[in-house]
Amino acid sequence: MVMAVILLLALALVLGCYCALHRHKLADIYLRPLLKNTLLEDFYHAELIQPEAPKRRRRGIWDIPGPKRIPFLGTKWIFLLFFRRYKMTKLHEVYADLNRQYGDIVLEVMPSNVPIVHLYNRDDLEKVLKYPSKYPFRPPTEIIVMYRQSRPDRYASVGIVNEQGPMWQRLRSSLTSSITSPRVLQNFLPALNAVCDDFIELLRARRDPDTLVVPNFEELANLMGLEAVCTLMLGRRMGFLAIDTKQPKKISQLAAAVKQLFISQRDSYYGLGLWKYFPTKTYRDFARAEDLIYE
Repeated sequence: MVMAVILLLALALVLGCYCALHRHKLADIYLRPLLKNTLLEDFYHAELIQPEAPKRRRRGIWDIPGPKRIPFLGTKWIFLLFFRRYKMTKLHEVYADLNRQYGDIVLEVMPSNVPIVHLYNRDDLEKVLKYPSKYPFRPPTEIIVMYRQSRPDRYASVGIVNEQGPMWQRLRSSLTSSITSPRVLQNFLPALNAVCDDFIELLRARRDPDTLVVPNFEELANLMGLEAVCTLMLGRRMGFLAIDTKQPKKISQLAAAVKQLFISQRDSYYGLGLWKYFPTKTYRDFARAEDLIYE
């Protein structure tokens, strides 16, 4: 077992070196076909830096400002314990700080040398969202993809959020009429209003009468979101917002499993990705939570 782990780590290092040295070649093979026959086909190039200069150089994705890239780590080193500048529990502060340091367009790089571009300007976001594309490419949540592909007995696809290409377009087309119809949305309002009313009553019951502070507000907000989703998806109330009655064990386990999913997804994204090569604690916790929700 130890030798297998060492071999997998060595393979990961070799693969990381190869990706770092041949990123343009890999982009030509994997990314360019996705953008073929679109305005973004020449995806590494943007506007000219100095059009008036005799020798003009075009800015590419690697010219976007961001934290320093380190081989095998990308920009993820800022989250590592021995370099840590930020808290994993306050990621909103991380990206607010990157915005202050580097501006409205910031480059983040994965350990595999895959670039992720963050946009902060509203106009830029609008341009991306309105860009006409039949098959838009969005980086998937890799740990979900890996797990669901390992369980074809349960999942026919990796989900609309993680699918790409024709499968994504087919899922989106079949769901669009259901989730955007004004009539359908109008029918959901009474149930959602009831959920919101119960959430308000729960906050009133939990807040301190002297300071008016609501302890563990984040936990209560998570329960409200879970109750709303279950109401819409399952057509029934689950009782996550009950004030006086104790929640059944299965309800508590479901809430804990959903929370664990988000924690594992966070750790898989901001970690070194060792879960891709052998079942780390992050992957085991994720799989256990998925199994509990499914069952």
